[in-house]
Amino acid sequence: MDNTTLKEEKVQYSNYIVRLQEKNNSFNSYRVSKELFFTIKNSVEPYRSLPPQMKKVKCIETGQIFRNAYEAMNWVVKNGKTDNNNAYVNIKSVCNKRRKTAYGYHWEFVN
Repeated sequence: MDNTTLKEEKVQYSNYIVRLQEKNNSFNSYRVSKELFFTIKNSVEPYRSLPPQMKKVKCIETGQIFRNAYEAMNWVVKNGKTDNNNAYVNIKSVCNKRRKTAYGYHWEFVN
């Protein structure tokens, strides 16, 4: 990827954020266009050090097992417990033992 490919452009608001870590462990975040985001993502993918991890999540009360916290969130939203589209964050917080419950349920990761 050369500098001529990445022309400078101002992006006032974008859902695409690139976060870079420097050697001194400081982070900088940049809002970028969708095209630039996927250009960068595809360029660095071969150097990824950890594979993306999706852990199964279990609702203790119902015994239901979901493929991941996002799928569990969809179930909670569908059942009217919340309309928060970031509910998976709270579910993962329970699984990581940072919270006791989320939306009236206890949750845990399944191996």
